[in-house]
Amino acid sequence: MTRQETNIVTSERTAGNVLVIRLQGRLDAASRLSIEAAILGELRSVPCAVFDLSQVTFIASEGLRMFLMLRKRPGSAHLLLCNLQDQVREVFEISGLLQLFDVFAAQDAAEQAARSRQQ
Repeated sequence: MTRQETNIVTSERTAGNVLVIRLQGRLDAASRLSIEAAILGELRSVPCAVFDLSQVTFIASEGLRMFLMLRKRPGSAHLLLCNLQDQVREVFEISGLLQLFDVFAAQDAAEQAARSRQQ
């Protein structure tokens, strides 16, 4: 029996006009392209975006690659990450990529940093 997990991407603009993107499920080779396609247009319209990863249960190298590609894409938003589960944070740390992103323990702190960057 194979395990399948649905990936869900939702986004909203908060009161301070900060784009918050919530990812759910696994970030791996099977999900990367659909997740990336779902958020690319929105990232072009803002100077920075908060990614809430509280519901991300697994991240593989393709998930890390997605964040790197989004970070390096010309005209893309500055990425702020929040609410990383321990196993996801560990993958970022082991890969040496955690230091490339602004990472926050809570969404409200990430939103405040995003608002500061927009001013």
